[in-house]
Formats: sequence, C-alpha cells, structure tokens
Amino acid sequence: MILVLHGANRLGIDERVRELRDAHDPQGLTTTVVEDAASHLADLRSACLSPGFFGTNRLVIARDLLSARPAGRGRRGGSDRREVVDLLAQVPPSTVLVVVESELGAADERALRAAVPDLSVERHEVPRGRELVDWVRARARRYGVTVEPDAATRLLEALFPTAWRAVARRDDVPPDLYRLDAEVAKLATAAGPDGTVTPDLVAELVPDAEATNLWGLTDAIVAGDPAAAVREAERALATGTAAELLLGQLVSQFEVFAVLAAGERHSPAALAAETGISEARLKQAGQVARRFSRQRIARGLAALREVDVATKQGEAETADLLVGVVARLAADR
Repeated sequence: MILVLHGANRLGIDERVRELRDAHDPQGLTTTVVEDAASHLADLRSACLSPGFFGTNRLVIARDLLSARPAGRGRRGGSDRREVVDLLAQVPPSTVLVVVESELGAADERALRAAVPDLSVERHEVPRGRELVDWVRARARRYGVTVEPDAATRLLEALFPTAWRAVARRDDVPPDLYRLDAEVAKLATAAGPDGTVTPDLVAELVPDAEATNLWGLTDAIVAGDPAAAVREAERALATGTAAELLLGQLVSQFEVFAVLAAGERHSPAALAAETGISEARLKQAGQVARRFSRQRIARGLAALREVDVATKQGEAETADLLVGVVARLAADR
C-alpha cells in the first residue's frame, strides 16, 4: 500500500499519519520515518524492503519525496524522478508506505498514478468560509463544548481576518489550524465541561477579537453615512458595550490607520515588528485604511482625543459625546 498525503492542512495530515500509525503499528515497533526522503533514497529503499517483525507489516513514513523541483542548482532532475518512481514500484505488499508532501501538482499526481497503479492520493486543504466555521464547531465538540456560530466567526476574524473567508488571488496564506486548534482548546477550558463558547468569551480571551465589534461602525464611517454610524453606536451601547470601550476602540482603530498611512511602503510584518501591533490586525485594518486620506485620519484622531480629554477632565460623560463624534467622523469626507 502506498498513500500520498499532501496539501496545506498540516494538522489534518499529521492527524491522518497518527491514525495510520495506530492502525498499522500501534506499538511503534516496525515504523521508520525518513525525513527529506528525496535525498535519502537508499535509506528509504532499505526501509521499504525490510520485513516487519514476526511477519507483521512494515510502516514507512517518507517526508518530501515527490515535490517537484527543477533540475540544476543542486536540485533533483528527471533521472532522480525516475529513480523515485522505480522505488515506488518495488514496494512490497507487506509495506505500508505513507508519503507526506507539502504540495503535489496535478501533472505530477497523474504521472505517479499512471506509473504506480496501486498508489492512492489524499489531498488535505485548509477549509475556508462556512466550512471553516463548521470545522471550529466540530473541533470544539472534541473538547466537550459547544461554540456558537457568531463566536466561531469572531474567533476567525480575530485570528485570520484576511484569510479565513476565501483563498486570496495572490500571496495566499491559509489559516494555521494548529493555532486555531490551540485557541479552541483554550476557550473550551474556560467554558468548562459541557459549556458554551460565546462571542463575549472570545472577546475576553482572544487578542484582537474585541476589535471585531467595531467593524460595523467603522464601515458606516468609511461610507460617510452619519445616520448609520449613529445607529451602530447606539446599538452597541444598547447591547451593553461601555461608551469608554467604544471610544477606546475608535481611538485605537484610527491610530492603526495612522501607522498604516505613515508606513505605506512597508509590509504588515515589518510594521508589526516596529510597532507591536499584531500583523493580523494590521492586515485587517489595511483593507479599510486605504479609503481614508492622511488628513481625514489626522482629523479623526484629533476629534476622538478631544472627547477623551473632555471626559477625563470631567467636562462631560463619554456616552453623551460619543454619538456626536461618531456622526462627525462619518460626515468628514
């Protein structure tokens, strides 16, 4: 048996490998792992052709054996690929060979299937959009809790604001399911056995999650719609969001816009290293910041800080000034 696992879903592939190890060699007595297998074909051949103990199957896990690389510059060429195919054709029925690749092109897959008829291929890609929301909820059930749909969405917006909904046309970086799983496990621990993960719990425990509350208000400000901005602010206040928190979020948001405007020639990673603002938040804010001129950002920050100073000096209540400044921000085009 020869099984090729490939794709961007590292967590899914690793769990599949563990499943195969449990099925074929639960004691770990006849398993061999060959890293960078393309450079260690002799070791791989020896492992595949060696019999298991007492007539048991042999399990061999080969990493990075098939990934296509152009000839020259110290990389594998056509003769090496033929050697790999010959090796695969020699794998005896008593050996279970699992080949793990980060990627495998469609042409390479067709060529391998034609050359090695018994070869099977599984593609493990990171789900996006609604499928990823369902993945989060299913993962939470493994930890004995329930995740509300809105909580799952807020978690994804906080962790992967520009990547979780769909594959990007250029420079796509899929969500890291290992990181996502760790956050789900943390939330499950906080929720307790048979508990429920709510949007409020996500906002409390996941960095940048609380900032996602602000996007409806920000969208209204960007659109230059004072009435909608006021409605969003009043809705947030009516549902229990403190006026001071909303003001702080708006100030923080405009400060991020200012960072992006000043560092427009720098990557989000470079700005994150320089400012301490998370790269995810910079990428998320970058989708909106480009619609604000530098002058509008400066005026917005000045208006928000006027409110902050007035409330801290006891001249007025934050809630009394917040709606007015929100309308002012939206009207400033």
